[in-house]
Order: sequence, then C-alpha cells, then structure tokens
Amino acid sequence: MQLIRESDSLAFDELYRRTWKKLYVHAFQKLRDEDLAKDIVQEVFVDFWNKRQLRDIQRVEAYLMRAVKFKVIDRFRKKDFIVEEIEDFAEVLVNSEFSDSKLLDDELDKLLHHWIHQLPNKRKEIFLLRYEEDLSTEEIGKLLNISTKTVQNQILNATTFLRSLMQKILFLFFLFFFGS
Repeated sequence: MQLIRESDSLAFDELYRRTWKKLYVHAFQKLRDEDLAKDIVQEVFVDFWNKRQLRDIQRVEAYLMRAVKFKVIDRFRKKDFIVEEIEDFAEVLVNSEFSDSKLLDDELDKLLHHWIHQLPNKRKEIFLLRYEEDLSTEEIGKLLNISTKTVQNQILNATTFLRSLMQKILFLFFLFFFGS
C-alpha cells in the first residue's frame, strides 16, 4: 500500500492482478451482468488509484470488497437497472424455493393491500374502482361525478406511489437475501 501511495504503478498492477477476479465474482454474484460487474470493478480501481494518497487503508482487499459492495448498492439506488433486468430478477424469485410458498403470496398480497389503504381516500377509491372493479376512466368519472382527467391523474399518482414503494421493497429484499 505504501508503494501505491507513492504512485508506484507496478505495485498497483500487482494489486489489481491479485484481487480483480475476486472482486469481479463478488459483483457478478449480485448483479448477474458481466459487463456491469466489470464496470464496477473498473470504477473501484480507478477511484482507489485517484484517492490513493488520501486514504490510510490497512486491509486493502477488505476495503476493495466493501467498495464493490457499495458500488453495487449505488447502482440499485440510481435505478440503472432497466425493466428487463428487474423482470429477470423476478423470474429468479419465481423459480426459487419461494415459488411454492403460499405464505409468501399471502404476505405480498397483505402488503399490497396495506399500501393501497395508505392512499388518500379519493385516490384509493379511484384506484380500486379501476383495478379491482375494472371500470374505465370514463365510467369512474361518471360514477364519482369528476372529470376523466382527474381520474387519470389520481390513477397515475397512485401507481407512481405504489411503484416507488415496490422498488424500495425489492431493493431491501435484494440486500437482505443477496447482500453480504
């Protein structure tokens, strides 16, 4: 570490050679994306080199592993994952040991209903009429004596709220089951 702090590129190259594969495997296990895992390892080493003189690191490999872990978490926070990747993650869950669990289905159903009931009353009523009663926005507007645009806005607000909560729960679920 002292040689790296003194800008010895050969020492840095040796550190890279000794640790990159383990860091890559760690990132890949979390992300299941080779290119993204490689990018994260690259970012960690670039950051490490750029800040080599600012940090007093005693256990370099442990430091690098933590840096990879935090970069992975940052990717999830920044929502760099597109819908296809989230669907792949969901498919893994469906095909996992949880797929036969009626308990998990019941718990997720309870959680969704709890979130729906957290919505403001009018928004909740519109949302339930749309998705549980399968009424169109025009039908809901006539039934509640409000404009179609208001119905659309309330449905958009409700789905945005629920989507945000679902992203948070997936993120926490990911960290709980796959974080180390």
